[in-house]
Amino acid sequence: MKKETKKTPKDLYLGLLKKNKTIPSKYHYDLNGSKYFEKITQQKEYYPTRKEKEILRKVSKQIPKLFKGKLSFIELGSGAVDKIKILINKNVEFYVPLDISLDFVKKSVRQLRRKFRYIKVKPIKIDYSKSFKIPSHKKTTSVYFFLGSSIGNFHNNEEVLFLKKLRKSIGKNNFLFIGVDLIKNTHVLNKAYNDKKGYTAKFSLNLINILNKTYDTKLNIKNFYYNGFYNSKKKCIQGFLVSKISQKFRIGNKKIILKKNEKILVEISNKFTISSFTNLASRTGWSPVRYWQDKQKYYSLFLLKS
Repeated sequence: MKKETKKTPKDLYLGLLKKNKTIPSKYHYDLNGSKYFEKITQQKEYYPTRKEKEILRKVSKQIPKLFKGKLSFIELGSGAVDKIKILINKNVEFYVPLDISLDFVKKSVRQLRRKFRYIKVKPIKIDYSKSFKIPSHKKTTSVYFFLGSSIGNFHNNEEVLFLKKLRKSIGKNNFLFIGVDLIKNTHVLNKAYNDKKGYTAKFSLNLINILNKTYDTKLNIKNFYYNGFYNSKKKCIQGFLVSKISQKFRIGNKKIILKKNEKILVEISNKFTISSFTNLASRTGWSPVRYWQDKQKYYSLFLLKS
C-alpha cells in the first residue's frame, strides 16, 4: 500500500520550482527542529538570545510603570517560553504562547506553570504566513511580544504585510514588544550562524528529514550540506542547503530537479539599523514608543503602539 502523505502546501512546491529555490523557514519547526533551534540559542557564538535577555532584564523593572493594572501577555513564536519568564510579574493573569510547533510549546510551558501557578496559560498553534487572529482578554491590558529577532525571518518584504496584519488583528491602542537584530561586524554575524558544534547545520539539514517524513520525498540527507553567511548587499544572513550531487525527487505531483552544487535558500535573517526598523514600523501603521539596546549595541528591543 502506498504511504499516505500530506497535501503539499503551495508555498513549498512553488519555492522549489523556482530558478532560485527556496523553502519557507516555517517548515523547520517539527519537534526536532524546535529542539535544534533551542540548542543554537545556547551556543557561545549565537549572541541574539543573550543580548535580548540582557535587555529584557532591564525592561522587566519598567513593566509596572509602563502598564497599569492586570495584564495578559501574548507571545508570538514563543518557542521554549524562557524569555517571557523574565518579564512576568504578579499583575500578569494570562499568558498565551503562540507558535507553529504546538507540541514543543506544550512541553515548554510545564515548567512555567509550576513556577507561576497563579497564571492561566493557553498555548495556541499559529501560522503567520496565513490569515490569523490574535487572542486578547478584555478585562486585562493585553501586551504582545514578538521576540528572538523573528521579524528578520521574512522573505521579499513579507514583514511589511505581517506587521500590517498583526496591527489589524490586535486593534488600536495596544502594545507590541519586538526584538530586532542590528547590523554589525560581519565576522560576528557569520560566527553566530556557523556554530562550532554544528547545531545550525543540523537545524537546516533536518528539513530533509521533515520533507521525507511528511511528503515522502525519499531524499538522502548525506547528499546535502549547509552553507550560511552574511550577505552585506542584502543586509541579511542567508542559509542554504546545497546539493552535493545532481538529483531528482517528487513533492506531491511536482518533479523537482537539483543540479550538483545547486542551492536552496532555507533561512533568512534580515538585519536592521535603529533608523531602518523605525521606518518599517511607521510605514506599517505602528507608532514607535521607545527602544532599548544592549551594552554593545548588537541588538534592540522596540516597544510599538498600534
